[in-house]
Amino acid sequence: MSVKLFQLDFYRLCVETENLQITQFASHFAFDSFIYDNAMPQILELPTSVKDVQTKSRVRIRMGPLLAAAHAFSAISIMFYLLMAILTDYEGTAHTKCTRLNVFPSLSAVAKSQYIGWRVTCGTTLPFGLLTGWLYFRYYRRTLPRQVRSFGYLVALFIFLMVITISLWAIYPKIDGDSTLHRAIAVSLFVCGAILMAGSFVCHKYYICDGKESPEQLGDRLRRKLVVTYFATVPVTWLCYFLHEEFCFPFAYSVFGISEFVNICTVYLFMSFSNYFDFYNVHICHDQRLGFFLSEF
Repeated sequence: MSVKLFQLDFYRLCVETENLQITQFASHFAFDSFIYDNAMPQILELPTSVKDVQTKSRVRIRMGPLLAAAHAFSAISIMFYLLMAILTDYEGTAHTKCTRLNVFPSLSAVAKSQYIGWRVTCGTTLPFGLLTGWLYFRYYRRTLPRQVRSFGYLVALFIFLMVITISLWAIYPKIDGDSTLHRAIAVSLFVCGAILMAGSFVCHKYYICDGKESPEQLGDRLRRKLVVTYFATVPVTWLCYFLHEEFCFPFAYSVFGISEFVNICTVYLFMSFSNYFDFYNVHICHDQRLGFFLSEF
C-alpha cells in the first residue's frame, strides 16, 4: 500500500484501541505527515500491489428511502389490485354466500381474483421485510435502554412473523375466506400489525425520540396518526365480520372490506415512514478493499 494509506490505517487502528496516549501520538504523526506532504514538493509514489493502480470505486445506497419505497409500493399495489378486481371481476369479488346487498370486495376476494399480481407483490415484500426486521433488531439493541431492550426484540420478531404470514398468503392466494387457513392468516396479520405498530410507537415515543429535533418529531406525529387509524378501524372490521357471518346484516361485508384494506395499507405506510426516519442515515456501502458493509454516517 502507499505511504498515505498506511498513515490513515495506522491512525484508525490507534483510535480503535481506545488508548489516549497512543491516539494522540497517531494524530500528531498524521498531522506532521500532512504538513510535510503539503510543504514539500510532491513525490510520485510507486504502487506496491495491484489494488494501488486500480480505479477506486465506492457505492453507497441509503437504506431509509429504499425500504420506505418498498413498503409504500406494497400499499400502492394492493390498492391497484383492488381497482383491477372491481373493473374486471366485480360480480365475482363482491359476491358472498349471504343474500344481502354487498358493494365492496374483501381483501381475500381481491387476492383470489388477482392472484398473479398478489404473488409478485408478496414475493417482492419478502426480502425487504426480512431486511427491515434485521435492521430493527440491530437498531433496538443499540438505542433502547437495557430494561426495555427485550421488548424491542419482541417488536422485531413480530416483523419477521408478519413477513412469514404474508409469504404464506402468497403461496395460497386462492383460498376461500371461510377456510381455517385464511382465518389463521387474517388473525396473524391483525395481531402482528397491532403489536408492531403499538410497540414501535411506544419505543420511539418514550425511549428514542423524546426531546429530539424536528425530523424525529415529524416521524412521531405520522406514526401516531397511523396507529390511531389502525386501532380505530380494527374493532369496526371484526364487528362487521361478526354481523355478516351471524346475522347477514346489509352492507356489513362492504364495511368489513373497506376496513380490511385500511388496516393493511396503514401497516405498510407505518413501516414505510418508520423505515424512512429510523434508517435515513444507514447506508449499504461497497468498497473495493472492504467489500459490502453498513455505514451510519
